[in-house]
Amino acid sequence: MTRIKPSLQFLAAAALLLNLAACATSQKWAVSGGNRSDGVVRISYEYPEFEQPTVSDEQALKLALGRCEGWGFDDAEPIAGQIRQCSNMDGSNCNFLTVTREYQCKAAGSFASNFAK
Repeated sequence: MTRIKPSLQFLAAAALLLNLAACATSQKWAVSGGNRSDGVVRISYEYPEFEQPTVSDEQALKLALGRCEGWGFDDAEPIAGQIRQCSNMDGSNCNFLTVTREYQCKAAGSFASNFAK
């Protein structure tokens, strides 16, 4: 019987770790909108309410830069903050959230780029 006990402890610990790993999911950013004339790009991801998503800031910047370059700009800078919205209600509870960040497209000859040198 002593041999079964460590195996059960191992299985219980493994099940706990798998449950915790499922709570920390990796989410991918996607371009979700923007305004070409204002040079603003919106990048978003969605996740279920009780998950703790991990996201890549580098991936978000690459997506924003790609959209800015497609519009004829040379760079993209993050605008401070982010927007969190409920994207799916279940009765009176929000069970799915959308997080959005905005990026400002910049031209190489813009006023702000003169100070970066």
